[in-house]
Amino acid sequence: DDPRANPILLSNPLSEEQSAMRTTVLGSLLDVAARNAARSVSRLALFEAGSVYLQGEPPGQGGPLAGDFQGRRAAPATESYRYGCLAFGSLVERSWRGDEEPADFFAIKAVLEALCRQLGIVELGFTPVEEPFLQPGRAASVELGSGRRQAGWLGEVHPLVCRAWGLESAVGFELDAAVLLGEAGAGEESYRDINEFPSVREDIAVVVPVAVPAERVVDVALAAGEKYLDAVDVFDVYSSDRLGADRKSLALRLEFRADDHTLSDDEVAPLRAAIVKAIEDEVEGSLRE
Repeated sequence: DDPRANPILLSNPLSEEQSAMRTTVLGSLLDVAARNAARSVSRLALFEAGSVYLQGEPPGQGGPLAGDFQGRRAAPATESYRYGCLAFGSLVERSWRGDEEPADFFAIKAVLEALCRQLGIVELGFTPVEEPFLQPGRAASVELGSGRRQAGWLGEVHPLVCRAWGLESAVGFELDAAVLLGEAGAGEESYRDINEFPSVREDIAVVVPVAVPAERVVDVALAAGEKYLDAVDVFDVYSSDRLGADRKSLALRLEFRADDHTLSDDEVAPLRAAIVKAIEDEVEGSLRE
């Protein structure tokens, strides 16, 4: 049922290998990566911006990037513009500070997050997803904006796909340009006054089911912390048999701040307790003592 598995075929192609219009930019990126790997290139990061073609009527909105072209006749298929990225090997060269580390899910996720920051996209979310060409458990859908608009995928390429292109491993993402640029806020930045009152930082560790994404725990904490909880950062993940079957520990850094005074311990304590209670109730978590 995947529309990407049913490409548009050309009636007069230049060759058999070029007889189908592409439904994803991943194949083109893998072709380039394979040619480089065959020539002893051990590390590579590249991107491509281009169109993909899917069966079916084009959307009635979104502009040319989404395949919504003006004219007397509608386009015969959906032609949307995509941004794709692929990497293999290490993204950072070996130095005296450490060895190379192969690019993985978290490395390419950091690249995507940096791209979104440059474009002024404030809200960026990831949800575990299954894609036929990505490694199970190491793939996510990319969602942008307050409406959580579906923008594309991110993850580690499946080993069987890598083998078909002669690669040991690869990671990448592909984004719909119409959604990405539609959510971009570059040039429309907003600012707030510098707060003269210092923040209060507290670290807690919570034990949650392995299947619960860290992003979900952060969302629960932010909602429970009310107006004084300014930020939540996950700075460590730990797993052990001592935590219980299918459990993991997340270390959270909570930053509390008020606009008109310095928060006291008596003000922060109930907020911290409310956050722990919300994690217990909503994601079956517990405070790790």
